[in-house]
Formats: sequence, structure tokens, C-alpha cells
Amino acid sequence: MESEMKRRNFVKNLGIFTTGTMIMSGSNLYSSEIESIKNIDFSPFSKTNKIIVKGNFVDSKTLQPVKEVTIFAKQNKSSLFHLNKKIETIDGTFEIQTAYSEVKKIKIEIQANGYKPYHNFIYLTKQGCFIHSDEWKYNPDFKEENCPKNTQLEQFTISNFNFHLIKE
Repeated sequence: MESEMKRRNFVKNLGIFTTGTMIMSGSNLYSSEIESIKNIDFSPFSKTNKIIVKGNFVDSKTLQPVKEVTIFAKQNKSSLFHLNKKIETIDGTFEIQTAYSEVKKIKIEIQANGYKPYHNFIYLTKQGCFIHSDEWKYNPDFKEENCPKNTQLEQFTISNFNFHLIKE
């Protein structure tokens, strides 16, 4: 009976310690609010292999950078667990990071003055970043050579990709 009570107390204390550690870590584990940061990081706490997607927002016709852009990235872990991140960039660049333990489907929404709103998905895997076929619905002139370029490094996969935005 006494060992049963010790086990229960241990489990209870471990739960309190774990919860306190996660709260005090300063990380946002689950969020339904949008958080404004410099880059979008969906990486877990542990040091694992990462995929990094970086690039620019460019005008689809002129290929000139689009400077003031807001990008929302939403990752659904489950129906109850959503990760939402937001970047407001003034230099027209972005970076998204995550670990590649599994395929991650990330919904991307982009808003920029003078451009059609962008709503689409990217897929992040061990092999890199891939785009959804709806990219051609948003931009019928999108060329295959503009798809993400994936490079494998030791513990990283770097994907370079520019979002080609359409003027309204």
C-alpha cells in the first residue's frame, strides 16, 4: 500500500514539474493566437534534424522584391492542437524552420498591399520543401523552375523558395 502511494506521489510531482518546466521555458507550445516574430519556427524543443525554408516575396511579373508583407503560417497537429505564427516583414524575406520527423503540411496565407491574397500549402519533409498544386491556381504563369530548391546538409535541409505574388 505504501509503495502504491509513493508511486502516485511520484507521478503527481513529475506532472507538476513537467508543466512548470514548459510554462517557465518561455516557449509557446500551443497557441490559438497569432504571435509576431522574425522567423517562423515550428521546431520541437529537442535538437533534431531541421528543415529551413527561406526566400523572398517577389512580384510575379517583374521579379522585384515585395517589401511590406504579412505571412501567416498554420500547422495543424490535430483538431485540438494548432500552431499559428505570423511575420510582418519590411525587407521582403522570410524563414520557416521545423524538424522533419514526419511530413508537415503548413497552410500559408500572405497579405501585401496591391497584391492578391495568397492562400496555399507547403509540405516539409526530410527531402525538403514542396508546394501544393494549387500554386498554379493562384499564379497560372508559375514556372516549374521556381519550385523550391532543396539542399541536404548534415543535420539540415535548406530549401530556397520565393513566393511569386500576383498584382490585383
